[in-house]
Amino acid sequence: MDLTKRQIIWGIILFGTLIGFNETVIGSFNIQYKSVILSAITLSLFSYARYFIPRIGTSLLIMAVALIFKLTDLGIQFCKPVMLILLGIGFEVFASIFINKKQFKFLGLILTCVLSSIVIFTGFALFETYIAKNAYWISEKFNDYVFVKAPLTAIASTLLSVLGIFVIKRIDSTLISSLFKKPALSQLVLGLLIAVLWIVGYGTMQY
Repeated sequence: MDLTKRQIIWGIILFGTLIGFNETVIGSFNIQYKSVILSAITLSLFSYARYFIPRIGTSLLIMAVALIFKLTDLGIQFCKPVMLILLGIGFEVFASIFINKKQFKFLGLILTCVLSSIVIFTGFALFETYIAKNAYWISEKFNDYVFVKAPLTAIASTLLSVLGIFVIKRIDSTLISSLFKKPALSQLVLGLLIAVLWIVGYGTMQY
């Protein structure tokens, strides 16, 4: 489906908002393997965005919107943007290599999710241990990120991405086409959804 520049901009803002909401609001929950869950959802949202907007560099723009969302809600002191930045850059690099702009293939998506997860989690562990020299990062935590959480994220993000896009491809195309034929309606719906997510995200983090 060929999108107009306005539709591409709306798509970037929407997916950036969804990722920011995931990283901020869901990230505030106290759950086990939170980093795996958050990263898997973020990578799957990057995948959906790449399916709809198969253009080089879009993941970086989406990442920028998500960072603004996270910064607005949490402030500079609590934002902790390193992992999100690594996810955006890592996915963009591998998506540019493996996901064909003209013909979408699941093999390229799988390679992108798997390699992004492994490289990003390893890179984050190296950053915290040897660059930031975080005293909290002992050898057990480093090994947990590299040998446990990285593979789990690779599996989870791949399943979410493949199943999600499989469902999207099966949705009646006439329904999607009809929405795009009514730009005023579609932009109103998207605008309201984005506004609600920003308001809920900001309000949630204030309490």
